[in-house]
Amino acid sequence: MKLGACLGYGDFSKFEYAKKCGLDYGETDFTDITLASDEDFNSFCENIKKLGLPVLSANHFLPGDLKVVGENVDYKALTEFLEKGLKRASKLGIQSVVFGSGRARSFGDDYTVEKANEDMVKFLKEIVSPLASEYDVNVVIEPLSFPETSMIHTVKDGVDFAEKADFNHIYGLADLFHVCNNKDDVDGIGDFIGKIKHAHIAEPQTRVFPNKNADIGVDDIYKRFFSALKKAGCETCTIEARTDDFFADLPEAIEVLKEMQNA
Repeated sequence: MKLGACLGYGDFSKFEYAKKCGLDYGETDFTDITLASDEDFNSFCENIKKLGLPVLSANHFLPGDLKVVGENVDYKALTEFLEKGLKRASKLGIQSVVFGSGRARSFGDDYTVEKANEDMVKFLKEIVSPLASEYDVNVVIEPLSFPETSMIHTVKDGVDFAEKADFNHIYGLADLFHVCNNKDDVDGIGDFIGKIKHAHIAEPQTRVFPNKNADIGVDDIYKRFFSALKKAGCETCTIEARTDDFFADLPEAIEVLKEMQNA
């Protein structure tokens, strides 16, 4: 399984440092690459090519105001945004785009869960799947913690929606922080064989970079998480975590996770 980190889009020094530290790939920001000017995006692609660090994933699928559920979904705007973004993702060599976007998939008390589920399936089947297939990029559905969004809170929730879209370039994602925060089943992730394409990892209590000072019990969670991901056939795992000093914390995070991954 390849190990990467969220590196954003604007600060190229993070990509250079990730390469130096031995990461397998970088994860960028999908909305940022979509909204970037042609000149800026092409420059980014050239710099990535010269650096030689693959960009295999991207997060931040949709801006919060580009809703996918509710009474006022703008399917034309969604289609235009995603067509441009997925085309650029394909050019970069991105394999997985993470569909978290908690605000975009949230709805109020005056909207039913049943209708929101119908909206989500329509969005995935009629817009996301055809575009993802055209540009050969997988979209992976990220379960989020309960306070962050109205729907899709467990790995099974994400996989179920991917299944309703026929797994046609749409798959599930497992994020260790959200799994632990929502009291989801860490070991059960391994049952979703072939259905989990990507993962996120952070220290499960505080969401910071994995580190040697964490509670010793965290080691067991990391090992179980990696074991389940391997069983499911997951291909990539990205460090998505808070840090006050990316350049100081990244080497230790890589060391900790490689040790846990190989345990």
